[in-house]
Amino acid sequence: MKFVFLMLMLMMPRVWADVIVLQNGDRLTGVVDSISGGKVLFKSAFAGPVSVNLAAIARLTTEGIFDVNASGEKLRGQFLFEDDQQLIGSAGSARPIAVDRVRTASQNLLVLEKFVSSWDSRIDLAANFSNGNTNTQQFSTVMETILKQENYEHGLTLRVAKEKAEKETSKDELDLAYDGKVFISSSLYASANANYFEDGLREVDSRITLGVGVGNRFWDNSFGMLYSSLGVSYVREDSLGNVANDPAIRWSLDYKRYLLAKQLELFHNQSFLHIASGNQGEVFKSSSGIRYALNTRVSLLARLDFQHETKPAAGSGKSDVAYNLGVGAKF
Repeated sequence: MKFVFLMLMLMMPRVWADVIVLQNGDRLTGVVDSISGGKVLFKSAFAGPVSVNLAAIARLTTEGIFDVNASGEKLRGQFLFEDDQQLIGSAGSARPIAVDRVRTASQNLLVLEKFVSSWDSRIDLAANFSNGNTNTQQFSTVMETILKQENYEHGLTLRVAKEKAEKETSKDELDLAYDGKVFISSSLYASANANYFEDGLREVDSRITLGVGVGNRFWDNSFGMLYSSLGVSYVREDSLGNVANDPAIRWSLDYKRYLLAKQLELFHNQSFLHIASGNQGEVFKSSSGIRYALNTRVSLLARLDFQHETKPAAGSGKSDVAYNLGVGAKF
């Protein structure tokens, strides 16, 4: 029983008890996420994410370790308060710092302790309508879920896009992708991916891609992340009953950047597939956009989806561009 209890305790997400004491004596407990633009982004159980002005803070203590830029000086460590002094560093090895000198502070998620797990899911709904020379209705749904657990990460994304022009279907796509990572070190990982894509209007009844590779996590902190991987794949494509099986090379990139105390998110995801067969060529897909958080759950969305095939089916265009405005929900 004790062993089971210990394992459960280790697998529970770490709860940090960071403390902010304001100039007026008020005390806030929760988690310090980051510092930028003269504000501390602070998360508490009773109020969710809030921004606190640095000028209003008398002292600050954290259990997390931060990369700090203080008036151009690079520092690293916990925020401590000892002997009536604000410090940065670790117990027994810290130096004084004025809180109002801190320009930015972020946690490096590459070096957080093991056994921290998280599961985030999101759904984005978008629709565009235009009336003029043609009447067009465009709908898209993107659902994604990411599970991070110890040295593993699993991501699943589903995209469905439909478009009608003058009551005639002009787009009907389904794109289901899985991406798995096993971290060999704090930045290097082995990857496995699978993708199912169909688009009847482009005469792609199904395209199945299975691949493995290696990747690098260039950074992952409170302000964003950048991942990239390169690997080999197997591609099976069924186009109007003609089935082709070919090897391929796949390169992917995932980028996020948070601004305005995480109210604004910039993102860009892309993949490039070079298929060995001379009949299929290359497939490039990307999704770029911005999200503005109305609260911790709901956000507004503007997204540009782009797909380019160097050798599409006869009668189909090489490039497909979709502009999406909509709303997203995180749960």
